[in-house]
Amino acid sequence: MTQIIAVAMQKGGVGKTTTTVNLAAALTEMGKRVLAVDLDPQGNLTQHCGFDPDRVSPTIYDAMKAEIEGYENRVAASIYPTAESFHLLPSQPELSMTELALINTLSRERVLWTVLEPIAGRYDYILIDCNPSLGLLVVNALTAANSVIIPIQAEYLAARGALMILSSIETVRRKKLNPDLSIAGILLTMADTRTLLAQEVREAVTAQYGNSIYIFETLVRRSIRFAESAAAGQSILAYDSKSQGADAYRQVAHELLRRIR
Repeated sequence: MTQIIAVAMQKGGVGKTTTTVNLAAALTEMGKRVLAVDLDPQGNLTQHCGFDPDRVSPTIYDAMKAEIEGYENRVAASIYPTAESFHLLPSQPELSMTELALINTLSRERVLWTVLEPIAGRYDYILIDCNPSLGLLVVNALTAANSVIIPIQAEYLAARGALMILSSIETVRRKKLNPDLSIAGILLTMADTRTLLAQEVREAVTAQYGNSIYIFETLVRRSIRFAESAAAGQSILAYDSKSQGADAYRQVAHELLRRIR
């Protein structure tokens, strides 16, 4: 059964795209069939995978636009193989217009699922990189997903930062848009292990959420290698396979598989 996982957090710069691309690479390395979906008009995931959001076409925008307008979405034409063997459903800046178009659309929360449903069975895992908001695109991702990974930057007030996305997840459940939506876990990212801060943040997050939400044991450390790999259009597993960052996301992938089997 295909597992659809949304990587979501309303705050930007917490490692959503980094987590999506590197988890896709790690799962592919483990022999899984993976599709990475860029649901952010900024197209960071698309760029990270080596594509130009301003030039690639068709994209998820075309598939969702067709679905909203009542035409066949032909999503398969918008899926591209990457150099690292997982597939990409890219984004483009015009996806921002979809947010407005969804407002007056019938079953507006389910458009993404309707787009993904015909091709979902081709993959073991579909990872959705959400934009940093709580708008209709994110609601679509939460409605389509089996579970959610919540990346939190290891900094002060990080524990409070998850409250809004957790509220959105609960709303999606309560309104029966996706009553079985689960939280795969909170992932601490960008940790500076040279200080006590990372451990203090872990303790704060665990104290606030640990009784009801899984906290990934793996701590993703801050590293210049992540920025370098993004600039190179590669995952960190391809850019520097033996780095701490590559090993961290391999460990996250193993934890994830144990969680959702």
